[in-house]
Amino acid sequence: MIEDIVSISTLMICTFLSTTVVGIFMLQVWLTDRRQTAAGYWCLSMWVGSLCTLLFTLRPLGIPVVTIGLGNALAALGYALMWAGFRAFDRRPIHLLVVLAGPLLWSAAYFGLRPVAEDVNNRIILTSLIISGYSIWIGLDIWRGRLGERLPTRSIAAIFFMTHGVIYFLRVPMAVVSPAPMENGTAYSAWFALFSLELFAHTILAAVAMLVLIKERSEARYRKASRTDSLTGMANRGSFLDDMRTHLAAGNEGTLMIFDLDHFKSINDTHGHLAGDAVLIRFSARVSSWLEEGMLFCRFGGEEFALFAPRHDIDRAEVFAELLRREVAAMSVPTEGHDIGISVSIGLADVATFGTDFDRLHSAADRALYAAKESGRNRVLRATPSAGLTDVAGRMRMPAPASAAIAG
Repeated sequence: MIEDIVSISTLMICTFLSTTVVGIFMLQVWLTDRRQTAAGYWCLSMWVGSLCTLLFTLRPLGIPVVTIGLGNALAALGYALMWAGFRAFDRRPIHLLVVLAGPLLWSAAYFGLRPVAEDVNNRIILTSLIISGYSIWIGLDIWRGRLGERLPTRSIAAIFFMTHGVIYFLRVPMAVVSPAPMENGTAYSAWFALFSLELFAHTILAAVAMLVLIKERSEARYRKASRTDSLTGMANRGSFLDDMRTHLAAGNEGTLMIFDLDHFKSINDTHGHLAGDAVLIRFSARVSSWLEEGMLFCRFGGEEFALFAPRHDIDRAEVFAELLRREVAAMSVPTEGHDIGISVSIGLADVATFGTDFDRLHSAADRALYAAKESGRNRVLRATPSAGLTDVAGRMRMPAPASAAIAG
């Protein structure tokens, strides 16, 4: 018989040891970074689970008020805290009433209703309803979290918790159709042993899922930080170049725009670097609010920004750039009682004219930008092939360096 092979007490001891170890790891995670609120809840969940399984192990010794009454209340509380941890993980509100509902429902039924206190199958039905309810709710919360944060393990964890909830609920019809007898203070039947084995496996896998989700979020935040400008929150130069090369390698059409804030050094010198930072932040936010789907925007360095508009030919891009220029010119940045007016010069170069080599594209847009600044600033200019040829011709007309003449 399966119930003779699968020892409930042995499973409880193994569960106790595993939850204790995971609780230690969760405690370390939380102590290392107190912002990991979810790890704090999960740590409490594991410690409560450890105490719960320890009490279950002691059932053959008697004292049902403690080993059964308190033990099952702690089991419900452990799942409630696990639910709270997943809510905290996704920054959802945690309701104290929901956390306490399971333990209080169990306690009220066990201490107030004799059929529950005296019949193991009634207790199985009640605990199954409570734990399956928390498990399915956890799974649904994890699944909804995919919309805001796509961690690789989310889908697996969501399905895993919902499946566990459904499996655990199946104990209800089994307790009705084939009631389990009592032996050594606990239910003793083949189906109860199998469900206990599933619960043990679930406890291990749930702990692994929690640790993996924490790890994946940390890695995602690190990747995002490595691709983001710390001041403005925009993409940084490195991530922009990576994305640009991907677009250009695919042969996508589009136009590159290079922005340079006019007289930015004067702003820093007159109003201070904090005011300069405020200007950069406000400028980034204003441009970002006008971005269309698929556009790439970054802080290229200092007061220089870059924007790539895919599927925009030079005419369409020039209209869009002029719109941005007017929006920026209408801005004022308040700082220490002063309103700082700003403007921007923009140089454009399109893929259709200058090709898919980024360096060539950037060089053309950069030349147009400096031409805009030299002709009065606060304007948009597009690069033309003739401008590049004029530069080359100008360099050819320059007198040879003295060293070259001597060498000749």
